Amino acid sequence: MKLGVIGAGHRGRIAYARLLREYGDVEIKSFVDIDEKKLEACKKEFNIDDCYIFTDYKDFFEKMDEERFVDTLIIATPDRDHYDVCMKALDYDLNILLEKPISPNAHEVFNIAKKAKKKDRVFMICHVLRYSPFFVKIKELIDSNAIGRVLSINHNENIGYFHFAHSFVRGNWRNEDLSSPLILQKSCHDMDILIYLTGKKPKYITSFGKLSYFKKENEPSGAADRCLDCKYKDTCVFSVKDFYTGYPGLGWRDVVDVTRTKEGLEKALREGPYGRCVYKCDNNVCDHQAISIEFEDDVEVVFNLSAFSNDVHRNIKIMGTEGEIIADDCDQIIKVKRFKSYKEERYQVISNASGHGGADYGIIKAFYEACHGESEVVKTGAEESIMSHMMCFASEQARKESKVVEIDDFIRRLDE
Repeated sequence: MKLGVIGAGHRGRIAYARLLREYGDVEIKSFVDIDEKKLEACKKEFNIDDCYIFTDYKDFFEKMDEERFVDTLIIATPDRDHYDVCMKALDYDLNILLEKPISPNAHEVFNIAKKAKKKDRVFMICHVLRYSPFFVKIKELIDSNAIGRVLSINHNENIGYFHFAHSFVRGNWRNEDLSSPLILQKSCHDMDILIYLTGKKPKYITSFGKLSYFKKENEPSGAADRCLDCKYKDTCVFSVKDFYTGYPGLGWRDVVDVTRTKEGLEKALREGPYGRCVYKCDNNVCDHQAISIEFEDDVEVVFNLSAFSNDVHRNIKIMGTEGEIIADDCDQIIKVKRFKSYKEERYQVISNASGHGGADYGIIKAFYEACHGESEVVKTGAEESIMSHMMCFASEQARKESKVVEIDDFIRRLDE
């Protein structure tokens, strides 16, 4: 496999490229990104020749017209660039791994899926949760009738106060006009996993949510525009003074400053987006949102996502006619409580891989195997991923218009 990566950020370079590099027959051949510092870091880390480093994806494909130097492609650009890059890539005979969301535009989602279906190559969307040992075990328990017929689900995505501040207040996904709404960018994962767990089609959806806290009227008196200049830098829970030099921000250090030097980090925090006061940014995505969904066969789901949690984790309660499943991917423990017997069965999911509880490793393993002919491992092709996106788009309409949306009707109206 000769791999190209378009989008040299955290997902493209740090998560996916590094995992694929562990396979002996994978050669990381090329990187594309508008950030020349990131490209320089990629060049050194993966020993990339200068002729395969590009600041514009169009130059990448022009080079491909001259020389077929990759056969496999990761697309991990900003959300609003997915469509143009992916549609162009589909003109070439490539295996493609596309970061979620497919696109922040519903029509573009269908166009990409339609074009991908015509190609006889691997095309996967990074809905990594289907490859998480945690959710795979829950699916196994549901399908084994461990709690009877599933009727209700409460599912929570706890984004984490620090993760939200980094990614959705200061970071790339802070403003839906530049990227996509919070529910789509962060939680098309979760819409997808609800479809996966229930095996049902969604029928109706409604949603409530707002940007309530991370805005100017909530700033402390006399707060500076940047953390390093602020009198609250040692007391504010959102201060970045020491955030990127220890837990939990160390994992994002490369995103903020690819030089990994003390001087480089300070410069980035004084001049770049990640050093700004969380109450004075150009963010407009919701910081908390609640969604209700009715699936086929009377399955009712309540999904909540929120910035206001101490840890980054998902927890779920699945209620059936004969028992319930209670699980949290923070401790990776799944509890099954059956009615009448009052006995609790516990399953400890063990994963030695980091990144979404081993799901990043799982999807890269599946992608690698699919590229080597094992097509049955693909759980997240373009067609399988369409409905989760439609749920997100419909929920945004429901939220903004304060109504219940029939999902089939929403999809039909896209063609009007």
